[in-house]
Amino acid sequence: MEQQLNAYYFDTYLFEADATVIAAGHDDGGEPWIAVSPNIFHPRGGGQMEDSGTVDGREVAVGRLDDGLVVLTGAGKPAVGSMVRTAVDADTRLLHAALHTAGHLLGFLGEERGWRHRGHSHFPGQARLDFHPESVAEDLVAAQARELVVGGIQERLDALVATKAPVTSSLDEDGVRTVVIAGVSAEACGGTHVRDLGALRGARVLDAKVKRGALKVRYEATHD
Repeated sequence: MEQQLNAYYFDTYLFEADATVIAAGHDDGGEPWIAVSPNIFHPRGGGQMEDSGTVDGREVAVGRLDDGLVVLTGAGKPAVGSMVRTAVDADTRLLHAALHTAGHLLGFLGEERGWRHRGHSHFPGQARLDFHPESVAEDLVAAQARELVVGGIQERLDALVATKAPVTSSLDEDGVRTVVIAGVSAEACGGTHVRDLGALRGARVLDAKVKRGALKVRYEATHD
């Protein structure tokens, strides 16, 4: 089987592409799937939701096999070796990219305060960064105290977005991808990201509360 090239690693803004079917099979329910290369579909993982889109105009569901191969169900049964036209929903892709990049910024801002990262979600409507509460020196019990902390993080977030710093990525020889926000952070990450921080709109910290054993910093963001 030809190795799958995940084109979304290199270009968040590649919304359509001609691709070759490099593998085909059936899932546990008997539904046929195909894998294509170059692949422009981001699967669910790393706290980011999967893309939505089409193959030759047919809506597909995006998944990933245990070996990492990104597969598409709903495309019918195009033969291995055939060419297909693939497309991702641009609005969905851009929203996911904005939320993921904003999440990296908030992770950096939390660690800047000495907070230790515990988990994250970049899902629309559920976006948050989780930190170990024992690493948090600030008083977050009283509402007024929480507001001061949220306001301070928001001020720093706004300042970072205003820099319009570029966001780039690279793959090493082992296939590990690193996403770099210039002057901010460099993290191993397989998600989609905006091209620069100036593309973020409405990046806003919603709340910071200790809940279910973690400090949860909720946020939202959209793409310009």
